[in-house]
Amino acid sequence: YERGLAKLKATRLKKLERLGRERALFYLMAVSTGLRHKELRSLTLGQLFLDAKPAPYFELYANQSKSGKESRSPLRSDVVEKIKQHLGHHSKQGYKSLLFDNPPGIRVFDADCQAAGIAKNDARGRVVDIHALRTTFGTHLAVAGVHPRVAQAAMRHSRIELTTNFYTLLDVTGAVNALPDWVWAR
Repeated sequence: YERGLAKLKATRLKKLERLGRERALFYLMAVSTGLRHKELRSLTLGQLFLDAKPAPYFELYANQSKSGKESRSPLRSDVVEKIKQHLGHHSKQGYKSLLFDNPPGIRVFDADCQAAGIAKNDARGRVVDIHALRTTFGTHLAVAGVHPRVAQAAMRHSRIELTTNFYTLLDVTGAVNALPDWVWAR
């Protein structure tokens, strides 16, 4: 009985570890690609070109994207490595197999945020939801100094105002602190 229970616990632990790794990859892909929740959930292995030269990328089909347009987006090398690790543990390997067996939904995302100590609402009343990962992507592009037109293309927006006004949190404090020192020693 005890051996069976230990085996059951080990099996359950492996499953939970796999789920945790998959959720971590899901969140990593959200913040590093700007993909929407629905787009990430529907991504198949056949849409990943991990060994492409000069750079790895993924494709979105028109029926998967909010705009109804096909697109290609690059993947960072560190993200490609995590995807390859994930595929080593992946249960299905076919071209049409989904990348994520158990993509996190809203409740799971909320529970993960709570476990990480991230409040659902901030002091200004803004809500942290799974779509906030897309805003994080846009903000990181801006902080990295990416030209707004390039950020618009990376986020697959039809209008630049959407990218700059809604998907970029401005670092006004950092901008003011970047000004030269106005106080001279006497």
